Amino acid sequence: MANFKIDHFVFGANTLSEGSNTIKKILDEDLSEINVHETMGTHNRVISLGSCYLEVIALDPKNQNANNNTWFNLSDKIYREKFLKIPKLISFVISSDELNSSIFFEKEFFVSRNKYKWFFKKPNFKYLNKNNFTNTNLFPSLINWQSVSPLNEMKKSSYIFESLEIILNKNHKLLYDFLLSLNLKEKIIFNFNDSLNDELLSLKLTLKSLMNDKYILIS
Repeated sequence: MANFKIDHFVFGANTLSEGSNTIKKILDEDLSEINVHETMGTHNRVISLGSCYLEVIALDPKNQNANNNTWFNLSDKIYREKFLKIPKLISFVISSDELNSSIFFEKEFFVSRNKYKWFFKKPNFKYLNKNNFTNTNLFPSLINWQSVSPLNEMKKSSYIFESLEIILNKNHKLLYDFLLSLNLKEKIIFNFNDSLNDELLSLKLTLKSLMNDKYILIS
């Protein structure tokens, strides 16, 4: 039986500098050096959150033609114009020691960056759109590390993961059911509302400071 856990959270931006500066202002901590995903046409910076990490990601302007179907809809201009008017928390990734077939996900593909290697499964956007998921990034992606996770080698930050709140409407019950089926140990709060406005359906990440026990919200 597969084991699942939250691997990392995805903070999207139109440019990496814009996203990185936003997180640095919130946390008052430096992020990692820039990492490049050559085959996906993106680049990122990361910061440890204890048992998981936060990824700030954007299209790489030096590698614009690498992929027109990249992860987290970042290559979709319509998505960026609608959901990335400002940098924001757009998705999350769940790790598993097995990647079984599922109607919720596309076929896995292999990615590598330096010594890190992994299989990745994006949400099945066509299926989710048919089931009233317009903002398909609310549905997590899956990752299966074929090497050690970069989390093991990240510099420890002053923050740890506390909880993830997912704001949904009644059309998104399939996400609720799916996440419950994974038996995740991390604290996830489901908040259902009546709004059909996709821009009001979102993710909220709460972190705890190890310096003063205060809580920080990233959304």
